[in-house]
Amino acid sequence: MHHFIGKIIFNFFFGPKKCKCSSCSKLTKSVAGISLFATGLLFSQDCNLTLKGKVVDLHDNTPLEGALISFVGMNENVLSNASGEFLIKNQCEGKLSLKISHVSCEDYLTEFDLKKSSSKKFFMEHHIESLEEIIVSENKLKDLSTTANSYSLSQLEKDRYSSGNLATALGSISGVSNLSTGNSVAKPVIHGMYGSRVGIVYDGVVLENQQWGLDHAPNVDLNAFDNIRLIKGAGLLKYTGDTPGGVIVLESSTPKISDSLYGKTIINGMSNGRGYNLISSWIRSFNSGIFLKAQGTLKKNGDYSTPNYILSNTGNNEENFSVTIGRNKILKKLKINFTFYSQEIGILRSSHIGNVGDLLRAIQSNEPFVINPFSYEINFPKQFNKHYTSSIEYSVRNNSNGKWITKYNWQKNNRKEYDIRRGSDKYDPALDLTLDTHNLVSSYQWNKSNISYDLGLFSQFQDNYSNPDTGIKRLIPDYVKVRLGSFFTTSYSIFNNLDFNFGFRFEHINNLVQKYYRFSRWNNENYEVDLGPYVIKETLSQKLVKRRLIFNNPSFNFGIKSKIIPSHEISFNFFYTQRAPDIAEMFSDGLHHAIASIEYGNPFLKSERTNKFVINFEKNEGDFQYNFNPYLTKGKNYIVIEPAGVEQTIRGAFPVWEYRSISSSLKGFDIDLSYKFNKNITYKNNTSWIEGVDENTKTPIVNIPPLITNSQLQFSISKWKSFFGSIISKYVFNQNQFPDNNFYTTIIENGSKVEKLVDISTPPNGYHDLGIDLNWGPYKLFSNKISFSLTFDNILNANYRNYLNRMRFYNDELGRNIMIQIKINH
Repeated sequence: MHHFIGKIIFNFFFGPKKCKCSSCSKLTKSVAGISLFATGLLFSQDCNLTLKGKVVDLHDNTPLEGALISFVGMNENVLSNASGEFLIKNQCEGKLSLKISHVSCEDYLTEFDLKKSSSKKFFMEHHIESLEEIIVSENKLKDLSTTANSYSLSQLEKDRYSSGNLATALGSISGVSNLSTGNSVAKPVIHGMYGSRVGIVYDGVVLENQQWGLDHAPNVDLNAFDNIRLIKGAGLLKYTGDTPGGVIVLESSTPKISDSLYGKTIINGMSNGRGYNLISSWIRSFNSGIFLKAQGTLKKNGDYSTPNYILSNTGNNEENFSVTIGRNKILKKLKINFTFYSQEIGILRSSHIGNVGDLLRAIQSNEPFVINPFSYEINFPKQFNKHYTSSIEYSVRNNSNGKWITKYNWQKNNRKEYDIRRGSDKYDPALDLTLDTHNLVSSYQWNKSNISYDLGLFSQFQDNYSNPDTGIKRLIPDYVKVRLGSFFTTSYSIFNNLDFNFGFRFEHINNLVQKYYRFSRWNNENYEVDLGPYVIKETLSQKLVKRRLIFNNPSFNFGIKSKIIPSHEISFNFFYTQRAPDIAEMFSDGLHHAIASIEYGNPFLKSERTNKFVINFEKNEGDFQYNFNPYLTKGKNYIVIEPAGVEQTIRGAFPVWEYRSISSSLKGFDIDLSYKFNKNITYKNNTSWIEGVDENTKTPIVNIPPLITNSQLQFSISKWKSFFGSIISKYVFNQNQFPDNNFYTTIIENGSKVEKLVDISTPPNGYHDLGIDLNWGPYKLFSNKISFSLTFDNILNANYRNYLNRMRFYNDELGRNIMIQIKINH
């Protein structure tokens, strides 16, 4: 099997084919293979080197007959024969410059050192005129949806956040916030939704990792991609149908077809955490369409600090790399990719509480319990995450504007959480999960000027293994998941000012789960009635349940966009999604050490059903531009996790959090404004507001972002053509709508038992964060271009706490940070 696959790949890159060229003249056959006798006269008799060449079509390897091979600067030439071959004799050692011409091809110029007799293959872009539209289409950044707005990070913004993470970078877009655990763990929140409700698609593959936990960040390196875009809604049914929050798309561009070597290197140095990063990417491309891309990221940070104290054990290390090899023949494309992501994250030492009494004391204290001198060392508690991805993609175009794409992808995610433990298991993880995922997608795209569609089939096999050698009860059980389905999307334009978009996706999900239940939990929840028939084994204290859970989930969307007047657009989009509950939401059971709480899943949860309505008003021309984006989301069986009391364990008393479903209502708006005062000064602002309510109880939903407004004043100086900068102001208001999840606990105070209220609900005060960006360049440096940036975050060194940061109970947010960045374009 391996020899067979290897032969296919070898033949694709290098295998010859019979000639299909119909534009070659019959007259050329009479002179094919003849070298001018003048060639021999030009060189002395001891010049006896030969060059045997072959000219072929780049797209299908067919030989090109009648190609004219000329010596640059000399009136000499030779023609290729019916096999595309030619022979040049009596050459001296040294540089040889050739020009190759053929009907319907662009002239091809090449120069190389001829040191010995050799043979060489030359690739030409045959019928380039008919392929011009395809080339333009391939290089253009296409809209993710014809009716739903997509939001992109500029190259400057992407570089600015190169030292951070994906969620932080996206936080500059209206309607996007961060749900974080400290400084290095953050996940994007879009329109109040996070976790598996927000899809992350990189190079056409949905990221599969343990994204269910509040402290589980996406395992992806934003520096490995050329474009980062977002749709606030479930508009990309080609990739996923269970993401009502939105979809984040990370894309790598295909290198151009040319013989070139280029790249980019970024060096960052930060004052807060005394961190340093090195990010470098290189691309080697050839005229044959073969290309090789390599990218690597190294990050190291020590303990971060607030304006008043050091946050002990908050450093992080990151080592990532990716390699892509492929061949772009325009009509055919093959791409093979491998990426590796590794991250070690320290968890604030003071956040490791032993019981709910510690939590109470942390809330009442202004400073963490543990403040040590600065260090790069990462101790327990900590997280260690590794993510592997490999994929192979093949696409081929036909003559009717169609394109077949087939892609196989494998992902492996290993997540380890380390607690502070004693004895022989001191260095063993408290949580050790390995998730293997295999995806296969095949689709057919068809495009014309005013209509297009995309039809495809997909399959997924996923295996999760929870290592029992941790010596601690497994929080997540073992399971096997099979996902099968299909999708169809289409768009249609009328008169260039009215666009329609429709999409449908169906998913069949089959989960096979094996879960141990302790007798105490089994009896308290009266599981015998509903789960008794699934018991396959009993031990002294536990029952083993084996269940097969099947979900059939349809999703669809509809959108329409129209130009009211040339500079104004209005669009309406409706999204209906169904999301099967995560395994964690159904079967979590035990102490989650990373957040020091006991979590219990609900084994009877049903698929979420979400209806989302989005309207967009946009003015995209002139000095003043705006975008007003109101939305409404109605959810049934919407799954939330909420506090449900306190439970005593052998390690102490811990808060208990349980999953349940509600009927939800999320409504809000995003506003984006920009005004260009003159060529040197531009003002931008984006503001977002959202309200989330449980419709049954009329109580607010937890972890909903407050009102946020971001302003940016961009400026440049006419005399300094290579300088520009911006002042960034972010104001986060008080969150006045929140559920009351407080509870009482008993502590010993002055020798007596006292009931104390543990306030885990009240959000902190609002805050203002001010930053400055200064940029110089690019400047010429030898054959490279170099740029410099100086960035100040929290320049006023303000003290504040963030409602969406779980560490707000233990510490303030980060103090002032100064980052120096050097960018070199090779």
